[in-house]
Amino acid sequence: MTSILDSRFAALTGYQPYRWQRRLYDGLVAGENFSALDLPTGLGKTSFIPIWLLARAAGAELPRRLVYVVDRRAVVDQATTVADRISAALGTKATGVAAEIRSALGLTGEARLPVSTLRGQHADNRAWLENPGATAIIVGTVDMIGSRLLFEGYGVSRRIRPVHAGLMGVDTLFVIDEAHLVPPFEALVRKATELGESDWRHAPSQLAPGAQLISLSATGRGRPGDRVFSLTSEDLDDPPVRARLEAAKRLRLLPDATPGDLAQRLADQAWEYGDGGRRVVVFCNSRKTAQAVEAEIAKRVAKDKERFGKGATLTELLVGERRYRERLRMTGDEDLDIAASPVFKRFRAGAPPDVEGRPAFLVATSAGEVGIDLDADDLVCDLVAWERMIQRLGRVNRR
Repeated sequence: MTSILDSRFAALTGYQPYRWQRRLYDGLVAGENFSALDLPTGLGKTSFIPIWLLARAAGAELPRRLVYVVDRRAVVDQATTVADRISAALGTKATGVAAEIRSALGLTGEARLPVSTLRGQHADNRAWLENPGATAIIVGTVDMIGSRLLFEGYGVSRRIRPVHAGLMGVDTLFVIDEAHLVPPFEALVRKATELGESDWRHAPSQLAPGAQLISLSATGRGRPGDRVFSLTSEDLDDPPVRARLEAAKRLRLLPDATPGDLAQRLADQAWEYGDGGRRVVVFCNSRKTAQAVEAEIAKRVAKDKERFGKGATLTELLVGERRYRERLRMTGDEDLDIAASPVFKRFRAGAPPDVEGRPAFLVATSAGEVGIDLDADDLVCDLVAWERMIQRLGRVNRR
């Protein structure tokens, strides 16, 4: 079973699974019902999407719709990219292992794996509605998914709202990424899944299977009685996992800064670390501080024309103020012919170093702390609650 997963997982993702991913797959195929996944940041929790799909292809009794919920639009787009790549790999011209997966999922003729994104300023392609019996992936924000589940549905006509609510509540697996950020929503979905309390697989009188919930988090949260999937000692010995978990992070604690000079202190430290073309992420607890830090660093870049050239842009700001416009500036949009920010691209996985040895500075609030696959060389930040510090530290030296 494991060897089959390796080839199939690689066909969908382009890389081999970690040991914990194999174990999760085996558990799902064996019928284990996990209510939560407790995994350290940086180990690819989004891989639950292909694992769920491959488990279904192997005959696991899992819901046919996966609703992957994220509290950040930028992360929604990243999860959508993962799902779109899987759908493309299972396209009508798929061969070999991909063709086998396609057949196991019942994709015949011109049928494609439906992938839909539900978030603000993004039109729902409604692919998940075309065939209620098809395996489908829906990625969305808390407000978009929650409103549909509650018979509201932002941007949905009154006549179609019951259809959305009905499909969300039946034969659906809700996966809430970074669930510790949205406990009220997690409680809402849990209550909805408990409406049909009996196990549908052993209740033939029930017309349709109900909904299920799995919460993903890197902070070790859980309720008494939860069946939590977490790393074992064998998983920790997996070389690529060990490399990420043991990646060096040297911490320096500096004396308190007064509110009046906090932005200046953060900018000073970031500027110091930027030597040698390094990528520096600066996290601030307030939008006002983040804007001041970015402005100060940008001023220094503009002033040093001899070193960086005239008009050089080496800073990017991520504060969630105007989320749609900010997302377009960061990640771009092929349909709108908008290129991604060259500064933001330097913080993505596998980005090559700057050929001219120039630094890059990403200044962010909590909008950049969670879920986004950033990989910085250095981090400068103010001190916040431990759960948030875990997320911030997870953006440094991920690989």
